[in-house]
Amino acid sequence: MGAFPLASRQALAALARTRPGILHESEHAGRPFGLAPLDSALPAGGLPTGAVVEIGSPSGLGCATRLALAACAAAQRAATEQPGGIEQEQGWCAWIDPSATLFAPGAARAGVALGRLLVVRPPADAVARIAVRLAASRIFSLVVVDCCGVPGAGLSRQRTRWSTAVRRLALAVEGSPSTVLLLTDAAAAAAEPLPVGLRLELSRPSAAEICLRVSKERHGRIRGPVRIQLLALGY
Repeated sequence: MGAFPLASRQALAALARTRPGILHESEHAGRPFGLAPLDSALPAGGLPTGAVVEIGSPSGLGCATRLALAACAAAQRAATEQPGGIEQEQGWCAWIDPSATLFAPGAARAGVALGRLLVVRPPADAVARIAVRLAASRIFSLVVVDCCGVPGAGLSRQRTRWSTAVRRLALAVEGSPSTVLLLTDAAAAAAEPLPVGLRLELSRPSAAEICLRVSKERHGRIRGPVRIQLLALGY
């Protein structure tokens, strides 16, 4: 498995000491995936900021990971376009990867700057706590939490615990330009929905396309299903 640069942890620690809470409300208007067919299918043209978003997909599909990587790359690109040479102070993303399945070369091929991606691989029972801590720091433009890598996360009891964690995450990023992105199993999402601001459900109707449905949106703008060609998403 490709290794992520240790320098990212060191740089982040220095960043947190010198520039705590560097993100500000006025600096970001939205959180696009940077994939036009996908962004146009979403009510706000991308991921809402100051909110928790869930992407539910069938186990092993892989599309949710690809979309999360695209969102990280887009957040980093947006930071480099900020005036005043402050790109090194913004565009940090965090990825909580309890199953250690995120592949560094694959992330780099997706356009993610590994030097500004913090990858945390905690034990399963610490995932929710660490997610809240990272979100509350407001250092990160995007915090991705791979709940599919948490053993038992799809069980009813665990989903109930995650509902509490999601509420804490929502409070942590409320009013900020940060977004928390949860990658979950679609079957668990359908059985016991989490209290997120936006829920996207993915399926794979054919080898050449995915189907996206907006099953929940905080302003009631439900959409879908929309079929999107994989070639249009860079596959």
